Amino acid sequence: MIISIFLSIMSFQLWALELKFIGPCDEDFILKAQVSGDYSNVGELTVATLKQFTIPFKGSPEGISSVFHTPTGEEALEVVSPNEMRAYGWCYSIDGISPEVYPHEAPVYPHTKSIVWHYGFARYYNGQWVTQCTPAHTVKPKFLCED
Repeated sequence: MIISIFLSIMSFQLWALELKFIGPCDEDFILKAQVSGDYSNVGELTVATLKQFTIPFKGSPEGISSVFHTPTGEEALEVVSPNEMRAYGWCYSIDGISPEVYPHEAPVYPHTKSIVWHYGFARYYNGQWVTQCTPAHTVKPKFLCED
């Protein structure tokens, strides 16, 4: 009896967090929204919010491949030199920490303050992947940031 009352109180707890998106060319947020509701994971919360604001995206709670018409597939690859390439895509962090799991595997808690998605890249250099999720705005890729 005590357990069921505790669970009922917990399910009605009100909370809100900020969901933010940083694009490929500037460190300023291209979307910043206060989100509240009954979401169990980052993927579910992200997809619901993008739909609510009618933001164009490709993906599901399991992963986001494009938001705001960012390129995917071969169009998201940049050959920098004969021995260097960058592969671009969306990465996220929860309260400043990248959990290294798919968005639907990352829980959202009432104490979560922010989820930040940024368009980033993995760097392939001399035959090895040497970085991942580096924010794209730090290099401002010409194929995305020049008219």
